[in-house]
Amino acid sequence: MEKSKNKKVQFVVVREFSGDKTMREAFEQVIERQTCEQFEKWLENHEIEQKAA
Repeated sequence: MEKSKNKKVQFVVVREFSGDKTMREAFEQVIERQTCEQFEKWLENHEIEQKAA
């Protein structure tokens, strides 16, 4: 259990960082996209649960 506390979140920013943006802009973009993708997955699952109820 203790080991899980030491886990760090890793971001791999490759496509978003081509040099024409600052690292901050690249990270903001990838975090925003990942957040949207996670929300869309949650929404799909939530809608399936609603229909099943």
